Amino acid sequence: MLRTTERGKREKAEGWQKGRNAAPAIFQSSNLPSPIATGTSGFTITELLIVLTLIGILSALSMPALKGFAATRRLKASAYTLRSLLTFARDMAVTDRTAHLVVFDFDNQRYWLASSETFDPSNPLTSALTAQNSTVVTAAQNNINTNSGFQTAPTAGTSTSQGPLRRASGILGVPEPMEQNVTLTAMVTTHNGRTVTVDSGVAYIYFSPTSTAAEAFVYLQNTRNQVMTVTVEAASGRVRARQLTPQEIEMLGFEF
Repeated sequence: MLRTTERGKREKAEGWQKGRNAAPAIFQSSNLPSPIATGTSGFTITELLIVLTLIGILSALSMPALKGFAATRRLKASAYTLRSLLTFARDMAVTDRTAHLVVFDFDNQRYWLASSETFDPSNPLTSALTAQNSTVVTAAQNNINTNSGFQTAPTAGTSTSQGPLRRASGILGVPEPMEQNVTLTAMVTTHNGRTVTVDSGVAYIYFSPTSTAAEAFVYLQNTRNQVMTVTVEAASGRVRARQLTPQEIEMLGFEF
């Protein structure tokens, strides 16, 4: 019985040894990845230079388009700002029952709102300055005195009666300059039944209390030879702004 047991133990030990030799190895050094393969590879100097070169080329190609977009945006902004002031002049003429004007100074590339009460056609620049001093400064002073709860004594040479504050008090006679690289090129308007083209000096557009106006076409130009026109209808005083096509610019015959 003892011999049988010892014999069985030897047979089991031999079987285990044979099975161990026959079984494939779970981990083999040849199957493990090398340390170089496990790491992430970086960019070489050549690859970085290629990427930087491509970025520079794309930037150079896109710069003209970006400049053109900015020039167009400034041109449209100038036209829409002028349209807003002309519309405001029309509304003020109707609500205040007083004629209002928008005056254009082509030599200094600016324009401003004026009232017929202070505007002098023979000397528009002086009348604009007078309107700015008498209306803006006086209105601001009256506003300060009213808010502070006391009235200051009138100074020598000034009138004791001050007009009421109006919506136009803050902008009456205040020049509005053109946007950068945008030019106030010309204006075609009707005065005394005849059409006049103005590209220098001072001109103005008149709005009556009955909402009628002097028919006018104002042309604005940027450095890319794009042109916006702001038109005023005579019968209704309605104001519109739009960009002209190259064909329309050529048909107009202006030397922009």
